[in-house]
Amino acid sequence: MNKDVQVIDEALNYVRNVLSRQLSHQFGVDGEPVIMNHLVESGGSVPLSNQNKMVLTLINLEHETAKQFYGGARPDYSTNTVQQIQPAIRFNLDILMTAHFDVYSEALKFLSATIAFFQAHPTMTRQLFPDMPPSLEQLQFEIENSPYERTHNLWSALGAKYQPSIIYKIRHVIVQADQVTGSAARVQQTSGEVAP
Repeated sequence: MNKDVQVIDEALNYVRNVLSRQLSHQFGVDGEPVIMNHLVESGGSVPLSNQNKMVLTLINLEHETAKQFYGGARPDYSTNTVQQIQPAIRFNLDILMTAHFDVYSEALKFLSATIAFFQAHPTMTRQLFPDMPPSLEQLQFEIENSPYERTHNLWSALGAKYQPSIIYKIRHVIVQADQVTGSAARVQQTSGEVAP
């Protein structure tokens, strides 16, 4: 299966789309109630597009090194060779889901619904979500505990004022450009013997 090198963007856009559909249906909202955006413009102002939205922001990209992932080989039947490709790299994505609403009770309502959605769908697979892009195998979600000091430091680093929010870790997002690094003749086996 070909992996798109823009898989991080695809993963986050897919999460945004699915959650947006759910919240729109649940609350009868027109348009897109979830957007993917930064919380503060480079000049320090809050983007107008964030107003009365759930805002998805990538706040950390962590290279997964806990497991050893090996390179791969795939057969190319048209040339009767085996192609070598670099091993895929896996990332854990920390996303901040912020309820950016003028009315505080609305912020809490949409944040609660967002948490309920991920509680009901801690893992997205193609079996459950047939429209998942082919570049994604699955998306696993875990709540990231954020003590007060860490939360304070995060919002200070973002240059924004705290708003109702929660952090999720999306585990094992795979990036694989499928660039061939070499090839070799396929070994063919007949009648239990290896052909020269």
